[in-house]
Amino acid sequence: MAERTKTKSRTSSRKKAASTTRRSTTAKRAAAGRKSATRKTTQRKSAASRRAVPPAIAKAAREMSKLMEGQSAPSDAIALLEKDHREVEAMFEKFEKLESKAEKGQLAAKICTALTVHTMIEEEILYPPAHKKIEHDLVDEAIVEHNGAKQLIAEIEAMKPSEHLYDAKVKVLSEYIKHHVKEEQDEMFPQLRSSGIDLRKLGEQLMQRKVELLGQMGGRA
Repeated sequence: MAERTKTKSRTSSRKKAASTTRRSTTAKRAAAGRKSATRKTTQRKSAASRRAVPPAIAKAAREMSKLMEGQSAPSDAIALLEKDHREVEAMFEKFEKLESKAEKGQLAAKICTALTVHTMIEEEILYPPAHKKIEHDLVDEAIVEHNGAKQLIAEIEAMKPSEHLYDAKVKVLSEYIKHHVKEEQDEMFPQLRSSGIDLRKLGEQLMQRKVELLGQMGGRA
């Protein structure tokens, strides 16, 4: 009787172990399936993102990327960002003097590309540490201002230079950016200088990310 009880106990234990193994295997397969689906979704989104870049923007990104190859890296993060500011300001001024719709379209593409990359590197690399070290409101307001600029950039990219309001939208974007730049340079940057953040290292990170983004937008990644 005792022997039969032991046999039943061993059989029950083996069944439980087998059941546990099956559940574990099923869970692992399900997890693997989810990971595979996530990777495929990410790949599809990445491919879709690359396809979504307008040809004019891709061309502008390639031209800007090529120009950067011969440039030396700015001394720190603020020097890099201020250099971006000056370049975009010069492009806006040049746009106002152009009469050719084709030339305006090409220059507007460069402006939109430069601003898209600039806002991305700031939001990804500069703003997170800045939010911890300087006035929160300055960073929060800058992010909100970026969102407004992004909306205008998207509208300009979706239009043709010959369309009504094209020039007006570029003009409004110019004024918008002028206000944003003034606040950054007059209020945010001075606080960053005394914040203790390693601006030189941050500048290297910003430069590297800028090169990566231009490569992606230009179809090189």
